Order: sequence, then C-alpha cells, then structure tokens
Amino acid sequence: MLKFSEISVKEQTDPRVPELARIAAVLQRRFLLDLFKKASAKRLSIPQYTLLGFLAAESGVPMGHLAKQMGHATSATTGLVDRLEAAGLVRRASVKGDRRQKLVEITPKGRDLVGKMQAELRHHLGGILEKLDSPDQDAWVRIYRAMEEYCRELPRS
Repeated sequence: MLKFSEISVKEQTDPRVPELARIAAVLQRRFLLDLFKKASAKRLSIPQYTLLGFLAAESGVPMGHLAKQMGHATSATTGLVDRLEAAGLVRRASVKGDRRQKLVEITPKGRDLVGKMQAELRHHLGGILEKLDSPDQDAWVRIYRAMEEYCRELPRS
C-alpha cells in the first residue's frame, strides 16, 4: 500500500488528478446520497445493501467468503445476514455433508429489491452514455474496467 508521502508526490506529478478527484467526489455524493435515501426507505443500511449486491452477483456463498468480500469479521457479517434473513431478503442453507457450514443465498424478494435499487443507477449510466459518441462510449467502458481492476487489486484494510 502507498504511504501518504508517496500519494502526495504522485498527485503533484499529474495535473489531471485534482480534476478527476473533483469529478469522483461529485459522482460519489450524487450516487451515494441517492443510494442512502433508497436504502433508508427500505430500512436497509448501506452495508446490508452491499451484502445483498454481492449475493445478487454470486448467491450461495459461505459466510466466511462473504465476510472477506465485505471486508468485515465473520461475526459482523453474521449480524448483517441475521437482519436480512429476518426481512426475508436472504436465507441460509446447510452445506451437504457439513451441516455446521452455512451458505447464504439471496431470496427472490432480495433479488427484486436489489434490481429495483440498481435500475436508477443503470438509468443514469445510460443517460451519460447517450451524451457520448460511440468511440467515447467504448473508451468509457474500457476506462471503467481498468478502474474496477485497480480497485480489486487494492489490499483490503
């Protein structure tokens, strides 16, 4: 992981970094605020929604794997799963041959909720794509793939 002094030097070498940081902050505020409002209206915390998002992409995962994805202790993830299970959004299933290990699955109700909450983000992304010509649309997708790869490679703290 980079030390603060290394980050500061890197920022100073490329004059585009401050503009990118400003743009990223605007996007975060806009989309996170919208997400927070929607999650709150559904009585979900952002970590609960994040967990549902992981399960919408890959359902039927062991609790330990889910905790690792979330960057939480297994006990904290268990608490999130408990609340989501009580709301009927996820369920636990035993692993065949090892009843002690539990897999967490998203329910149809949970999948429907995630889909509805992600629909507005997809709507906004489609609106942004419409503002770009075709080569820029393709470039944007390539750039976001690179951003995703960078984020996946960052060490979890």
